Amino acid sequence: MHDLSSDQVQTLGAEMHEMMTRLFPICRSLTGNGVRETFAILQDVIGLDVHEVPSGTKCFDWTVPDEWNIKDAYVKTPDGRRVIDFQESNLHVMGYSTPIDAEMSLEDLRPHLYADPSLPHAIPYLTSYYQRRWGFCLSQEALDAMPPGPYEVKIDSSLEPGSLTYAETLIPGDSEEEILLSTNVCHPSLANNELSGPVLTAFLARHIARLPRRRYSYRIVFVPETIGMLAYLDRNLDAMRSKVVGGYHVVCVGGPGDFTYIQSRNADCLTDKVTAHILKHACDNASIDSYSLRGSDERQLCAPGIDLPIGTLTKTKFENYPEYHTSLDDLDYVRPEHMGTAFDVYCQCLGLLEQNHHYKVTQLGEPNLGSRGLWPTIGGQAYRQELVHQLLALLAYADGENDLIDIAERHDMQASVLYPVAETLHEKGLLEK
Repeated sequence: MHDLSSDQVQTLGAEMHEMMTRLFPICRSLTGNGVRETFAILQDVIGLDVHEVPSGTKCFDWTVPDEWNIKDAYVKTPDGRRVIDFQESNLHVMGYSTPIDAEMSLEDLRPHLYADPSLPHAIPYLTSYYQRRWGFCLSQEALDAMPPGPYEVKIDSSLEPGSLTYAETLIPGDSEEEILLSTNVCHPSLANNELSGPVLTAFLARHIARLPRRRYSYRIVFVPETIGMLAYLDRNLDAMRSKVVGGYHVVCVGGPGDFTYIQSRNADCLTDKVTAHILKHACDNASIDSYSLRGSDERQLCAPGIDLPIGTLTKTKFENYPEYHTSLDDLDYVRPEHMGTAFDVYCQCLGLLEQNHHYKVTQLGEPNLGSRGLWPTIGGQAYRQELVHQLLALLAYADGENDLIDIAERHDMQASVLYPVAETLHEKGLLEK
């Protein structure tokens, strides 16, 4: 699954960035037409089953909110100049703002204006999903330059009963056991913190679907954050508990920073083990965070009583970069080469999930490898390196208790290197799975 050339990685990075460019202008939120439009475009990459969950539906301790849609919004001076304009950036409107059409002074407008003095050039991203209010977001520079008014203030939005939209697909494999790939679709024009996740997930799904054979089945899920994941779990948890053996929540995978992996809550699942091994051998400066440093939908997937074997693998983790949740998280911040690198590392992780087996020797004592054409017929150090070392490593520790990663770690090898050797021994009847 992970045998990609540098040219393939480069091409995929460019394709993914092009898809992000198409999706970037769309105003997404927890609900609404922006989410549906996003799914329609993602279907150019991978087929999706789209589901609607009505407003008012109970999902564990939460309730699906009313649906929010917006057509336009602005703050306009008497001469007709828009000093705040939704058409220029959908971040200018606080998510889930209720409609308003009024004239007011800057003094009256000021409590509804939000800026971040620490990033004076940036528009902050803010929402008010569960308390009805309206507001505008703008740079501190723009706020400081606003004259006293009066201003025409308009938000042409609707907030009324509708539904929450999520999408999924299941790619069948040899086994009904599943690998889960989930991601969020609910942020407006934010590149790393939003679009990198669903775009990478869609392209991974396409890659997986094109494989001639898969050991596992793959459950691919696109949901609005928190309430969307809870709605999905509320409908699917029993099946997921019985089938999901590993996987990732895919978010913040397109930035220029290093890889960070957030472990499952108990830090003891197969995904934790696989990812730590891949990051050790494939990535410089990668870090592993405990579940105490969670922040996205791993909160739902690994919550007590749910405890799915899922981790979150990021490239430039949320909250770890100043551009996070601002207009500076744009298409210049996320580059094609970043997306390509993330795709490659994810493929290595998924490849190892596919390859990792527990093996057990079938012979008592060291088997006669020479009789099977697996041992050099000429003695000497030059002939007793790589392959012989790998053969002996497997035969020494393939006891049914150690898996491929355990054996690789004992010998400071990459498990992906050991896999074809293990399969050769399996074909020769010297190892059983």
